[in-house]
Amino acid sequence: MFSYICSFVLVVQSLALLVETQREKRNVLFIVADDLRTSLGCYGDPLIKSPNIDQLASKSLVFLNAFSQQAVCAPSRTSMLTSRRPDTTRLYDFNSYWRTHSGNFSTLPQYFKSNGYFTASVGKVFHPGIASNHSDDYPYSWSIPAYHPASFRFEKAKMCKGEDGKLHANLLCAVNVTEQPGGTLPDLESTDEALRLLKSRANSKQPFFLGCGLP
Repeated sequence: MFSYICSFVLVVQSLALLVETQREKRNVLFIVADDLRTSLGCYGDPLIKSPNIDQLASKSLVFLNAFSQQAVCAPSRTSMLTSRRPDTTRLYDFNSYWRTHSGNFSTLPQYFKSNGYFTASVGKVFHPGIASNHSDDYPYSWSIPAYHPASFRFEKAKMCKGEDGKLHANLLCAVNVTEQPGGTLPDLESTDEALRLLKSRANSKQPFFLGCGLP
């Protein structure tokens, strides 16, 4: 009888630990990029060399069906982050903020924040400007103000050396980081800030949702 009770207690304790483990909140790193097709190794493209994203994909859930909600950035990002189609948000351009234009819809990071997560935005997650109330939807979606790299001002500057030896605009040039002047690539600054935030939250008991936008 004693053996049976001990076994029962052990089973109950094991189940309690299992439930506690299942309840543990996981950290979330959310990466979003503009104009990124499925031309990647993890999608079977034989020409593209993308070892880092392929390694990440090997440990992740990869979605094989991709759809474009709208042909421009702001309404697509708003649609994705609010889980509502553009015909619901009524946003088709860059000139309106959904909370005042169509409805006070909750966002993906806002949901995590309301459930006890520390939420932070690095780079272009929401479309900046009017489309996100000139605040990247802070403080609704984020625990701290969004970070935008100072080098974003070089987006259209002729800082990138092309095959012809001339300088071209960063936005339209295949960048060779070994030849690019330091401090002129937003993606590098955003990556450094994302790494800094990840390290700063490493020992925190509060789970985090980190949105990292690489334009």
